Amino acid sequence: MSLVKCPECGREVSTLATSCPHCGCPLGAQAARQPKVPNSPQKKTNGHAVATIVVVSIVIVTLAAAAAWHLFFRGSDNVDERTAYNTILRYQNAGQLDSLAEALNFYFDTYNPDAYHYSQLKELNDRFFAERTDWQTAEATPTLASVRHFLDVHPDGLYLSQARTKLDSLSFIEATQSDTREAYEHYLTQFPQGRFVADVRQKMNELDNVELTTEEETSINGILDAHFNALADNNRAAIETTLAPVVSSYIGKANPELEDIYAYMQRVHSSARTLIFSVKNPTITKVKLQGRSIYNVQFILDEETYSGSSHHATLDTEAGAPSNGDETDAPKPDNVKHFSGTAVLDESMKITSLVLRQ
Repeated sequence: MSLVKCPECGREVSTLATSCPHCGCPLGAQAARQPKVPNSPQKKTNGHAVATIVVVSIVIVTLAAAAAWHLFFRGSDNVDERTAYNTILRYQNAGQLDSLAEALNFYFDTYNPDAYHYSQLKELNDRFFAERTDWQTAEATPTLASVRHFLDVHPDGLYLSQARTKLDSLSFIEATQSDTREAYEHYLTQFPQGRFVADVRQKMNELDNVELTTEEETSINGILDAHFNALADNNRAAIETTLAPVVSSYIGKANPELEDIYAYMQRVHSSARTLIFSVKNPTITKVKLQGRSIYNVQFILDEETYSGSSHHATLDTEAGAPSNGDETDAPKPDNVKHFSGTAVLDESMKITSLVLRQ
């Protein structure tokens, strides 16, 4: 005999009993042999699984919602911040510095230090505005010294292009104020690719056209001395070599022929006297006329007259006075006249015009 539990009251009852002695619940032999089975453990397990699935689902939904919020709200902030960052870089690389200043100001007015590019742009911002202040100071007093000082302080700065352009302009102005070949050559050395190279070369060509060389000065002085020596000697052949093929004016005669000039020589030598001409203090101006060089000479002419024709003196072109070998025995002139003279010579160093005024 064994004991089982009454399905009604749960007390132990003999398997041989047909009913429960405690509550009277009929048991029956087969019922007594098959005790009541408690609730299925599988069903309890399935309930816990369902609860777990529900909790996990809630967590997943919550995370998905958070991700969606981050994407559509915080995510949009990151996109805008990166756009602002890229805009700043674009202005920096293009040298659009006014736009760069505005973009930097907008960025730091909009974003906090936790922004992704904040620290990187903060360094650029501090450097840029410090340099911008220095450049504005240099531009306020634009001199070669102030611009060169700026370049010394910021040799690789964002305003390097503007500073070099300003230095180029100021150096050109300095060269034109000097207006010498040396000044223009100095500019070309500093700025071989400068904005004003063509202008400088043109000015150098103009200087070449108007600057009188030592050779030109020597030739012109020699022609004048030869002309007046030939006039003093009444030498037609010698005086002709000093004249241009066409003479516009010769000592009061417009458009003279050679015979007119010879006639003037004859008048000068009409009396028995010796003449000595001395050209003094010549001032030569070279000009360009229709692509050709013209030389205008202002000078003083001394005419010394000696009695008789036996005395012969030649012009000492260095001292500007007659030389007769032994200067202690040189006679005194009977008369001395002073003239102001103007001569024009063409590019072949021949006289085209001669004017004398006493």
